[in-house]
Amino acid sequence: MKKRNVIDILKQINLFSSLSEKELSELAIDVDISHYHKDSIVFTQGDMSKNLMILIDGVVSVYKHDSKGNEVVIGYFNRYALLAEAAILRKTPVPSSGRFQTNGSILKISLDGFESFLLSHPGLSYAIIQSLLEKIDLLQQNIHFNLAATSKEKVLNFYQKNPKLALDLKQYQIASILSMTPETLSRNISILVKEEKLIQVSTGYKVL
Repeated sequence: MKKRNVIDILKQINLFSSLSEKELSELAIDVDISHYHKDSIVFTQGDMSKNLMILIDGVVSVYKHDSKGNEVVIGYFNRYALLAEAAILRKTPVPSSGRFQTNGSILKISLDGFESFLLSHPGLSYAIIQSLLEKIDLLQQNIHFNLAATSKEKVLNFYQKNPKLALDLKQYQIASILSMTPETLSRNISILVKEEKLIQVSTGYKVL
């Protein structure tokens, strides 16, 4: 891909939105873009990655396997999400696996080049720290919510906070995220539609 196109993509990513054209041009030197088909494995638990990975198109599921070998989905991620960044930046094995649920693309930044770039751009380091802190905070909120909320509240909360993802995913995938059966999800969606809190659209449901 041409350098100009890479720079245009980097501009769309919040992490790099404060960088100048010259700085983006410097960063683009260490960037590559990989394209994937649906069901392609992006990374496997235990892998070591030499690249920071940013999802720029498609939907990726991140999952682990329990003691019985069952696949447990941790979450689904869409455009401009950082993938496994904590482990990659620490240079430790990734703790989970990732698979494309759709066709898609990942922007990969050489970790060696990125680390050098960070040293001269402390503001970018701060942005990464804030991103990680936000994920920790979100995880804590989700744990508390999943312990205290009813099934209906969980479903409505998901559609409120993930409007784009809700339209990209199939209902069984959303049910997996919410740790409920597809039947329970469908039943609660029907209730929320009747209460005029959700509305059906061509690709799924969204908050009214």
